[in-house]
Amino acid sequence: MRKNIELTEVQLGEFLEQFYQYFKTGYEFEEFLKIYLEKIGLDEVSVTQRSKDGGIDLKAIRNGIGGFSDADSVEYYVQAKRNKPDTTISVTKIRELKGTIPVGNKGIFITTAKFSNDAVVEANNDLSRPIILIDGKKLIESCIDNEIGFVFKPVFSKVAMDLLKVGSISQVENKVVKQEEKDIYDVVVERQITSNDIRARILVIPKQIVSLIPSKRETISIVFNGMEEKELKIDKGRRYLGGVTDLYKKSGLILEDGSYNPQKAVWKYEDGKIRVILKN
Repeated sequence: MRKNIELTEVQLGEFLEQFYQYFKTGYEFEEFLKIYLEKIGLDEVSVTQRSKDGGIDLKAIRNGIGGFSDADSVEYYVQAKRNKPDTTISVTKIRELKGTIPVGNKGIFITTAKFSNDAVVEANNDLSRPIILIDGKKLIESCIDNEIGFVFKPVFSKVAMDLLKVGSISQVENKVVKQEEKDIYDVVVERQITSNDIRARILVIPKQIVSLIPSKRETISIVFNGMEEKELKIDKGRRYLGGVTDLYKKSGLILEDGSYNPQKAVWKYEDGKIRVILKN
């Protein structure tokens, strides 16, 4: 996966309009999404029969760990809408999709348009059958990150080269998570800080750490890659921390030329505080 150069809203809008115009029919869009879903890691992706889909355009599966068992595999029910980029998908469409999803499975609604605020709320209000929303701009960004339908010429980055030479001040510390550290901290876990996380300016919290944070807490102290301790806000869904743009820039996750530098990080939790160390 290439390192993504941040796009302006104008550039995203232009790409989205070209993308929308490329597909002459909704059926063509569905056939493309079959390839897209396979490229981003789903299995057994199929386009449903036109007259018997019951509102579902594609189905897919994410297989369980290592293929040892189907116990943790997930089935996805996908709806696709090739709508004009300046139009909005209403909450009614989300409710209709949710009504077709068996409890314990997930939905994905992919469109070249955008979603209303009510639609976003509705998609996440039932954890027994949540719906992932991918609007036009998110779809374009995902295609760019995964090099699906977009080609690029290489651009030399002096910043990236300098980063290779200098390295991180915590490089030695990050080579091994020592056993004694595991004994000291309540939990030690690794998680990738992805280009999507960086673009959204969020720091997704590993589930093992979320489970240790008291439910009433709205903020938490964090030491990010050896920098000064900072109090960050926990989002209402308790999935991520906000206010990390400055941390990402200072630690080299956002480079001076605007490109992203995704990295794996070691998370440590003790006495209600989080420590995150980047691994190079």
